[in-house]
Amino acid sequence: MKKEAIYTRQSIDKKDSVSIETQQAECEKLLKGEFTVYTDRGYSGKNTSRPALQHLLRDIQYGGISRVIVYRLDRISRNITDFYSLYEMMSENGCEFVSVSESFDTNGAMGRAMMGIIAVFAQMERETIQQRVTDNYYFRITDGRWAGGPAPIGYDNAKNEANRQR
Repeated sequence: MKKEAIYTRQSIDKKDSVSIETQQAECEKLLKGEFTVYTDRGYSGKNTSRPALQHLLRDIQYGGISRVIVYRLDRISRNITDFYSLYEMMSENGCEFVSVSESFDTNGAMGRAMMGIIAVFAQMERETIQQRVTDNYYFRITDGRWAGGPAPIGYDNAKNEANRQR
């Protein structure tokens, strides 16, 4: 008997975060039967190298999953090529894909087009975040600040007269 699946992901595993629990609670509202939850904490959506996602994909290929429910499309992938590969594999195995917060009906051309547009924006958002982090890193260096991270062994992070980390 096929089950439904909920897939949740959070890029940074923060101690007090309830992101995963929020995603799962919203997804559970759409459940129709028996289900399994697959969760990746601390994994980026830039590729598919995530333990729970790989487990989910194996379960889909073995015919055990009828429907995958995600809170948002970008939780399963922030790479358009990977997303379409995942979606195609789901379709080939009779597995429906559902996004709680984005309403698109993949049975029609318009719904599939909307899904593609959302996938493009998910990838663009990932690339924008990546560029912003890189820009901030280099700005800190050129401004004479500590680039970030722990101090080298034997040193402490300290602040200078201008109250900046050195």
